Amino acid sequence: MNKVTKVLLFSGGSDSVLINYLYKPDYLVYINMHTRYSEEEIKKIKNSKFGNDPRLRIIDFPFLGQYEREDAIIPLRNLYLPMIICNYFDVDNYGDLDICLGATAGDRVLDKSPKFAEDTSALLTYLYSPQHWIPEGRKIRINIDYKKYTKTEMLKLYKAKGGDINELMHESFSCYDPIDGQECWCRNGICKPCFRKYIAYKLNGAYFDPSIDVSVCEAIKAEILPQIEAGTYGRAEEEKEIKEVLKLYEKEHPENIGKILYKNNNHRHQ
Repeated sequence: MNKVTKVLLFSGGSDSVLINYLYKPDYLVYINMHTRYSEEEIKKIKNSKFGNDPRLRIIDFPFLGQYEREDAIIPLRNLYLPMIICNYFDVDNYGDLDICLGATAGDRVLDKSPKFAEDTSALLTYLYSPQHWIPEGRKIRINIDYKKYTKTEMLKLYKAKGGDINELMHESFSCYDPIDGQECWCRNGICKPCFRKYIAYKLNGAYFDPSIDVSVCEAIKAEILPQIEAGTYGRAEEEKEIKEVLKLYEKEHPENIGKILYKNNNHRHQ
């Protein structure tokens, strides 16, 4: 029986940083696809505590970046990435692989779905069946164990293990529109990674500067809440959490009730 090596696809974002502590992988792998966010993500990782982590591997794979859509989706991304991992971590040195995609309950793309994980695991394991070049065979598992949790629920698990969420929050970087190298917190319009990170941490008691409370919540009220009220948003669990955060915002900042404080200088995410 081969040993099993646990590999986490790591972006340095809030999900992968959190899952690192829960999953406890043998390796953290950032695959540089040369997207418009890659340079900033790599810079943030190298400047964080993970930059000196002996488990970190950065693999250059520019091919996929050319297919990045305006909404940052790269079709079939999570089919390519496990194949890269399989070749990088060869069977002789690393044995079987458990590859964690870091999917959470909010992910709707099909290449983070249970069927995708099951079928891709079966396909890759089939391709590594015993044959002349690999007589011992190899098992590959695509791990989406954390897809049953929302970001908020995963943070609760982390807190239950004694983790400090305020410290954790500053270890990760999740932003589509950085301002001077920092997370934008929706100052230029809705930034999906920023507002989802805000919701999860806010509901777990993390501290945010009042200016961030205002920029994120006013953006949510202007761009997301109308979709929820119209029944077109399509994320039931997230909708509940958004409403909880907005109630908390009104409680903490009653002076802003009834005011229009939102200015979208970007329009990119509408």
